[in-house]
Amino acid sequence: MRRFGAILLDGLLALTAAYIALTSADHAGLPTLQTFYAVAGAGFGISFLNHVLLTRIAGASLGKFAVRTRIIRETDASRPRLPRLFRRWLGGYLFLVVWIIAACFEMEDDPEDFCGVRLVRYRDLRALVPAYGR
Repeated sequence: MRRFGAILLDGLLALTAAYIALTSADHAGLPTLQTFYAVAGAGFGISFLNHVLLTRIAGASLGKFAVRTRIIRETDASRPRLPRLFRRWLGGYLFLVVWIIAACFEMEDDPEDFCGVRLVRYRDLRALVPAYGR
């Protein structure tokens, strides 16, 4: 349930940015194609900042902070580097499509994290690695 809560909050953040861009572009009277670019840029830009840069700096996106989870590398429980986080961010959009298809066919497999990272509860991480976050 924590994963779903984080996805919901992070998705709402990106959708809010896209909505603000849409409202601003509409108010400015931009043509349709420029409006599309503004909305897509705002939504994907906020998503990138949240899922890649913030996760690299702080260990979690805003949604993951809210549900008290963190992203770690499988091998040593450290924070993942930018290339790994970027691949995970791009793969997340592909996974979303696969997840929707799987839901339509009522498949019940729980997805594992990919790119060599895991989602863990912050409480469990602090108990395992006391120096995490310093």
